[in-house]
Amino acid sequence: MRRWGADAQGNGLVNPAELLDGYRDRSCARQWRGFLQAMAAEFDQALPEEESARLMARIGQRFADAHGLPPVGTVEALQASVNAVWADCEWGWARFEERADQLRIVHAASPLAAALAGGAWHHGFLEGAYRHWLRGAGMLAVLDVRHLATGNRDVSIFTVGRVF
Repeated sequence: MRRWGADAQGNGLVNPAELLDGYRDRSCARQWRGFLQAMAAEFDQALPEEESARLMARIGQRFADAHGLPPVGTVEALQASVNAVWADCEWGWARFEERADQLRIVHAASPLAAALAGGAWHHGFLEGAYRHWLRGAGMLAVLDVRHLATGNRDVSIFTVGRVF
């Protein structure tokens, strides 16, 4: 069975993996890709991954502080405010999922994920930004934002739950 709009001769057939790689290549501007890769190599060489993640979280908090959100009354409004910031700077989008025991944040299409296919510490930037925004929205002190490992480099998943 042919997919992706191919005709009977296979003209126009596009491999989904190649298509996704093409989108990744365009999601991080070329003028930043080399810089980000050099920075990542330096982080990887100079700091343990945990330290790099903490540094990126502090950078994310600074970013969130510079991109303050308006007061909101619902998770849906918070999601909309966050997505307005991400859309303005072309940093992908987020979906907030309310669960019985936690809030889950799914962030897709981060240019850092596209540019830095290696270490997972780059998730720290988003973790720090979400932590700052949620604290500003009234997140309780006993709660925190944590990155969850995923098998998909294009998606970052965070959970908001109790700190132990």
